[in-house]
Amino acid sequence: MPATVTVRRWTGTAGAPTKTNVTSATTRVSQSDNPTPGTGTPIPIPPSGESRSWWASFRLSCDVTPAGTIDNLKWYSDGTNNFGTGVSMDGADASTGADAGYRQATADTDLSQANHTGLDAAPASVFGYTSGSPKVLGGSIANPSTGDFGDFFVLQMTVVSTASPGVTPSETFTFQFDET
Repeated sequence: MPATVTVRRWTGTAGAPTKTNVTSATTRVSQSDNPTPGTGTPIPIPPSGESRSWWASFRLSCDVTPAGTIDNLKWYSDGTNNFGTGVSMDGADASTGADAGYRQATADTDLSQANHTGLDAAPASVFGYTSGSPKVLGGSIANPSTGDFGDFFVLQMTVVSTASPGVTPSETFTFQFDET
């Protein structure tokens, strides 16, 4: 029987994070550390410079044990920024080794290796990661285990003064893995 794998968005303090299943849900980035903020905490369009969302951290969870092993983890976008002029999104993987990868989001703080010490590399545009050239994530899980596994993928939206007001169009991001 195949495993049941879900995508979880982690929020809250690093010592006791909330892990929300967003596999089949819409989750927004905003200026809050909330997996379902609605439209109550939008990212403001600045008169100059830039405004940022709080970063969002995603990780896989195995809810039903795999028959064998789940590995070869990847993350990607469709390769096209549909958010519109003045809106971008960067992301990076965060290892789950000794420093545990998860860092609580903070207000309007730039997602960088200096501010998020769990990142494995400097963030890059998420639209550079496609099905043909995905971001490879570390980690695996094997029978009879269940629970969180693999690296985090952390992303952040940036808005500059040329952005248009209103809700941005949605984007679909994909986690991919092999199960043997």
